[in-house]
Amino acid sequence: METVNIKKTSLIVVGIIWFLVGTVLSIAGVNWMLQLGFGPKLIMFLTPSVLIGILKGKFVLKKAALRHYKRADVIEFNNSDIFLGWVKILGVKSFILIALMMVIGSFLRHSNIDRPILGIIYLAVGIALLYASKIFFNTDEVK
Repeated sequence: METVNIKKTSLIVVGIIWFLVGTVLSIAGVNWMLQLGFGPKLIMFLTPSVLIGILKGKFVLKKAALRHYKRADVIEFNNSDIFLGWVKILGVKSFILIALMMVIGSFLRHSNIDRPILGIIYLAVGIALLYASKIFFNTDEVK
């Protein structure tokens, strides 16, 4: 397989990971907010979460996604990278950050914070990941 195809495949895998994690976080966040029942309280929780998520996706995670995308331009891919090229794209710093976010998420879930409040955080982060994941699927348009 050509290294160009391996690079594109690896970028798409990263995008799928971002998309799936964003989807799971969003579902968890909405489920926790639904404990409030349908009505004004739910709207008061959903609205800031969606706005924060879109803004974080547009101004923070989109930049991170573009950095990962551009990082793929300087990585030497070989045929064995068809399955693990995405690991090269993310790099050690990203894995450390991912581990840190998982620890923080676990801490928050096991804290005394009400689930609807956590729902705001989870939905916002999920939406941001979903928003920014599109960078990895538009590999021909990003420069």
